[in-house]
Amino acid sequence: MPVPEFRVIATDEGEGVTYTCGCPCVPTARPGADGAPGFEHCCCGKVHFVGDGAQAALTGYLAERKATKKREPDYETGAVRLVVGGAEREVAWAFPRE
Repeated sequence: MPVPEFRVIATDEGEGVTYTCGCPCVPTARPGADGAPGFEHCCCGKVHFVGDGAQAALTGYLAERKATKKREPDYETGAVRLVVGGAEREVAWAFPRE
């Protein structure tokens, strides 16, 4: 799977990170004011975290879902870095394997 093309967009809540999903959503995640990771889990099952420690937060989130959901898919994962709100931030993603 190719790396998703993430981009920074302006929102009413500040800059966030999104990608073209393929569903009608505009999945946007924003880091917290302190840089802590924020996330978005799209209606189609794709999830991404943005902020300091995004990859660790994503790993914990997926592990919790795997332990508590009956039909949780396997995911393809990865991470990139983008400048969000004037600071370089980690963007970690997980998309269901097809």
